[in-house]
Amino acid sequence: MYPRFLSRNYPLAKHLFFVTRYSFGLLGLRFGKEQSWLRLLWLVFNFVNLAHCCQAEFVFGWSHLRTSPVDAMDAFCPLACSFTTLFKLGWMWWRRQEVADLMDRIRLLIGEQEKREDSRRKVAQRSYYLMVTRCGMLVFTLGSITTGAFVLRSLWEMWVRRHQEFKFDMPFRMLFHDFAHRMPWFPVFYLYSTWSGQVTVYAFAGTDGFFFGFTLYMAFLLQALRYDIQDALKPIRDPSVRESKICCQRLADIVDRHNEIEKIVKEFSGIMAAPTFVHFVSASLVIATSVIDILLYSGYNIIRYVVYTFTVSSAIFLYCYGGTEMSTESLSLGEAAYSSAWYTWDRETRRRVFLIILRAQRPITVRVPFFAPSLPVFTSVGFNPLHLVHSINEILF
Repeated sequence: MYPRFLSRNYPLAKHLFFVTRYSFGLLGLRFGKEQSWLRLLWLVFNFVNLAHCCQAEFVFGWSHLRTSPVDAMDAFCPLACSFTTLFKLGWMWWRRQEVADLMDRIRLLIGEQEKREDSRRKVAQRSYYLMVTRCGMLVFTLGSITTGAFVLRSLWEMWVRRHQEFKFDMPFRMLFHDFAHRMPWFPVFYLYSTWSGQVTVYAFAGTDGFFFGFTLYMAFLLQALRYDIQDALKPIRDPSVRESKICCQRLADIVDRHNEIEKIVKEFSGIMAAPTFVHFVSASLVIATSVIDILLYSGYNIIRYVVYTFTVSSAIFLYCYGGTEMSTESLSLGEAAYSSAWYTWDRETRRRVFLIILRAQRPITVRVPFFAPSLPVFTSVGFNPLHLVHSINEILF
């Protein structure tokens, strides 16, 4: 038995940005709706909780940097992810109205496609919707498993040292005030630090799900444009003046929708460029640090960093896959126009077809400083995690 939102019968309207709305809803952030005082207080608590725990991880790592580099690395690795997620949470709250407006515009554009009785569109829409929800929830689940792995690690260490002097350690390498590491406050701060791991997961999955969902929804709209081009330019022998005018009007509508999609992607880039850039840089550092931790540790400690690395890598893959899918569908518009029977139509129709082909030569991509999320970028980050950081340093310095 699995959740209803993973089934193929789940309503498509509820799928739209499901992971983003669900993840940030758990933190008290809702897009396009008024925030109640209770939700706002819950959101502030989660933000302060994550910020405080980031500070505790930094203090722990800095204090152990000379005495125990292994423990310092064990603190700095989650710190990089937590600090990035703190930035994402603050950024998404700051741009929440723009995010809500963008969601509404995408909902309207997709709603126009749903009105058309076309089985190809319905199959493509359901396929993209399911992929966004399932892959987004995969990151959500892997992140929760990672938090659970750190908790189990600390519980296991407590059990192993039960006959020795008890150490009041947190599930993550954090150093709070002395009273937090003693009874009776230790259980409270243990849960407090554990919750910071889940706050990281929710904001992490929500922001990444928003990027991945947007790119695939745009890919669906571009695919719908491709279907329209193929339908408008069906081979007709000696088309009449009326048929040519209808075809020109349909092509003009396709160009207008293409312009609207390009404009929305540009606005999206303005919202997500900063968190995406920060995410890729931090993910490269996290993967590199995790690999070092895997080499330094032994036994069960390796498992949690393998899961951790896999979680971060899967999130990067969603960014790169979504960017590649959108740009590929954008290029396919020109291929669809060129492969059609454009040569059988009149001069004005051919001129519009050539315009579509020329415009499609420049793929629609999310503009991020120094790079565009794509599968080649994923291979450079996933298989050589220091490559991206090194390239950025060369550009900056």
